[in-house]
Amino acid sequence: MFNFPPLDCHAHIAHDVTDAQVKTLEGAKIFAMTRSLNEFQAAIRNRQSGLLWAVGTHPRVMSSMEQWSEDRFSQLAKQTPLIGEVGLDRRGDLEAQTRIFRQVLTNTDASLISVHSTGRTRQVVDAIEQNRHPGIILHWFLGDSEDVSRATAMGCYFSVNSAMSDAQLTALPLDRVLPETDFPSSRARTGARMPGDIRALEQSVARLTRRGVGDVRRIWYRNLRRLSGQAEVLHRLPIDLTEPLEMA
Repeated sequence: MFNFPPLDCHAHIAHDVTDAQVKTLEGAKIFAMTRSLNEFQAAIRNRQSGLLWAVGTHPRVMSSMEQWSEDRFSQLAKQTPLIGEVGLDRRGDLEAQTRIFRQVLTNTDASLISVHSTGRTRQVVDAIEQNRHPGIILHWFLGDSEDVSRATAMGCYFSVNSAMSDAQLTALPLDRVLPETDFPSSRARTGARMPGDIRALEQSVARLTRRGVGDVRRIWYRNLRRLSGQAEVLHRLPIDLTEPLEMA
């Protein structure tokens, strides 16, 4: 039986992480978010096996918002198939956040996009509806049933973590769900010791769905493969990630 490595579709890792530090991640495949264009430009020089760097502009970080340049983002996005962390946040200027988020959605072809929506889930869904993109992953999404239904109808996926309640986890369609740790910001709430530590989440989902933990992990990869095909991004993913996707 193929041994699927841990999968973490939203975590934060220092851009100068060392080979020795990456080896402690036990072979996990990790979507490593950045909070600014400058951070991504530093991170992408440090290519590490198992890490897929995302280019992002975090809506809650004012200094990151001030760095934003649509032209610069478009150039940097050519270097990676992953965008994040981007989106909207209840803190900050909604108009500026929405403008940048719209520009992200309209300047990324063949990409996966990890989307932040804290406190503004409805506005995020509205923005996606107005600027459709096939590679959306709604990170730690806490919208109501209407928000979930609208996002699902538009082809969005959802990344979840063990800080979410049983009710929040079961409100999302299993065939649209991906795992995340949001390390390190949620470490105290998720219990994740490091990026890629999704054991508690897998156990919760296995309990809620009455499946084995191994089956749950295979579902994660199957979902990611389906989303990657939908977003036409499979050819841009690193080889060490495409192998488990093919086996799922």
